[in-house]
This record gives sequence, structure tokens and C-alpha cells, in this order.
Amino acid sequence: MATLISSFLAIGVTILYFLLGVKIHRLWPNPITIPIFVSTIAVIITLVIVDIPYDRYADFTSVITYLLGPATVSLAYPLYQHRKLFAQNVQPILFGLFMGSGMSMLISYYFSLWLGIPAEWNRSLLIKTITTPVAVDIGKVIHANIEVIPTVVIVTGMFGAMIVPSINHWLGVIHPISKGLPFGVIAHGVGTSQAIKEGEREGAVSGAAMALTATIMSFVIPFLFLLV
Repeated sequence: MATLISSFLAIGVTILYFLLGVKIHRLWPNPITIPIFVSTIAVIITLVIVDIPYDRYADFTSVITYLLGPATVSLAYPLYQHRKLFAQNVQPILFGLFMGSGMSMLISYYFSLWLGIPAEWNRSLLIKTITTPVAVDIGKVIHANIEVIPTVVIVTGMFGAMIVPSINHWLGVIHPISKGLPFGVIAHGVGTSQAIKEGEREGAVSGAAMALTATIMSFVIPFLFLLV
């Protein structure tokens, strides 16, 4: 009974913080005030103050984690709605996907080498732009630091979701393919939630990019490590 009450409280507080983040973002629309970032910071501060280990909080809110699966699957609906858009832009989508993922990995890998980061951590950073479940599985294959991967992926997603809208605005990007693709390639699920706010087509493109990036890189990265 106590566990059930704790779960309800943890889930309730998490939802409350997210709704608070939404309200703050509406009042002060800014990359730093996106709801996922504000609510995450609020949850971290709360856990530190009440001295609750993250593992316990994760157990209490496992229902939310479970719902990520159906939420991801639901992205198939806008994909189906805009299937003609994808069919007409297959080449630029694939080119952007490979360029975005490839450059991200190369910059991360060689920058980590320059900083002298241990190999296990470097491999974890290498797969930071892939959605968490797939990244963890790839990490096992390439002998990355598994414990680090979820944190790295989530932080990458948050900062990607914060930065991409500003970059699109500064560069004057208006095409839905060009606007949505970076969210999915760089910031995966967190970015896709932000892309949906940009527009239905942008969200659909981001969801497709997230799925394609995870699928393609799950083959490419282990294969590259076999070669070296």
C-alpha cells in the first residue's frame, strides 16, 4: 500500500512539474524554458532535497516509462498521414540522416579522443543521438559504459530540443523536412516532442528520422567496430 501511494505521489509530482514547465514556457517562450528541461531540473532538485535515490524514483514512475512505448508507436499515425511527403523526399531525408548522424559521431569521437576521455565513455558518447533502448543495445555490442548511456542520451535530447528551434530560426529554415529532420536525428524522442509543437509535418518527419536513425545505426556502428 505504501509503495502504491509513493508511486501516485511521484507520478503526480512529475506531471505537476511538467504542467508547470508548460505554463512557464507559455509565459516566457525561450529555449531554456522548454517543459522537459524545466520539469527535469525541478525533479532533480526535489529528489536531492527529500533524499530519494533515483532508482527508487524510477521504480515509482515506471508507469510513465512504460507509456513511452505506446507514445512512440503513436507516431506512426502522422507518418501515415504524410506518407506522400516522405515518398517525394526520400533522397534528401536519407542524405540529411547520414550526414547528421555521421558528423555527430565523428565530432564526438575525435573530440573525446582529444580530451583523453576513456574508451568506454567515448563509445557511450558516440551513440548519444540514438533513442535510449536502441543505444543501450548497441552499447552492449561495442562494449560501451552502459550505465552512462541513458543519461548521455537524455541530456543530448534535451539540449537538442532546446537548440534546434533557434538554429532553424537563425538560418531561416521553413521547409517541414528541413525543420523536422534535425530534431529526430540529433534529439530523438525529446526532440520529436518539440518538433510536434513546430507543426504536424515537422513532428512526422522527426519521428521518421528518429526511427530511421536508430534502425540504420544499429547496423552501421557495430559493423564499423568490427572493421577496426
